[in-house]
Amino acid sequence: MPKPKVYVSREIAEEGLSLLREATEMNVWREKELMPRKTQFQLFADCDGLLTTTDIAVNAELLEACPTVKVISNQAVGFDNVDIGACTAAGVPVGNTPDVLTETTADLAFALILASARRLAEMIEWVKQDRWTPERGMLENLGTDVHHATLGIVGMGRIGREVARRASGFNMTVLYHDLKRDPQAEQEFGARHVDKKALLQQSDFVSLHLPLSAGTHHYIGDAELKLMKPSAILINSARGQIVDQTALLDALKNEQISGAGLDVTDPEPIRSNHPLLALPQVTVLPHIGSATLKTRAKMAERAALNLIHALTGRPMISCVNPESVGQGRSASLFK
Repeated sequence: MPKPKVYVSREIAEEGLSLLREATEMNVWREKELMPRKTQFQLFADCDGLLTTTDIAVNAELLEACPTVKVISNQAVGFDNVDIGACTAAGVPVGNTPDVLTETTADLAFALILASARRLAEMIEWVKQDRWTPERGMLENLGTDVHHATLGIVGMGRIGREVARRASGFNMTVLYHDLKRDPQAEQEFGARHVDKKALLQQSDFVSLHLPLSAGTHHYIGDAELKLMKPSAILINSARGQIVDQTALLDALKNEQISGAGLDVTDPEPIRSNHPLLALPQVTVLPHIGSATLKTRAKMAERAALNLIHALTGRPMISCVNPESVGQGRSASLFK
């Protein structure tokens, strides 16, 4: 019996590729540049499954161009690059990779809190530019304490909860806003559930951990930034489009807030001449929340297993749209 044909849209860790190599007829896009859209249609056209990364827009257009695709495995916890409705309608299960990157991304979010509070990126540049001189006074280069400060977490999911765990080690007061309460976080970290307005008004640091959707697009805009303390710092390690970046730039220039730490931007990648990068109180990273050797290996392994399981009629480890399993295109896989 021939092996199912799959395409991996970018080079991923060998831990995932080795699994696919054994179980499938695998092709990998190994070019440095992202795969052009027309090329996607050509290379994916006769595949049974796709292992995608967030640069691939999986939508009705792609599904129509690739009629044999029965399974999508997205190597990310987020899936805003995937039209789940279109996949479900076609009977195409979609897998993702939660859990394996939770703590690593929380580490990065908290690193941004610390770096922004103590102005690390700015101070590193001072040293490089020979601006560190003995004449610097005791009231220069001052940062903000993280310990005993108030952290507002917007979105108390897996990653938000792990950020709260790290905050508890710094004796921070933790506020959180979510559609539903989290008794575990309240009991374990003393987190207090508040509405959005109260969180923005009371927090010294606001850390965003929301999925991107129509409802969260520009969730933080001009009105929200005006609610924050002038001394507050905004942290975003979720998705760039959750923040109205123009409003953020204005708020920072006008000193409505003190600073920002961003692992994500809108658009990505942000270009070096963007005015946000000229502000010393802003720390911007190139979307590296899950970028450690161990975590990327685990993500690749999980994404590969999701794909292999579905193509061999077994449940995915993590499926975003389980109602699609055994329906439409995937019906032949789950007999």
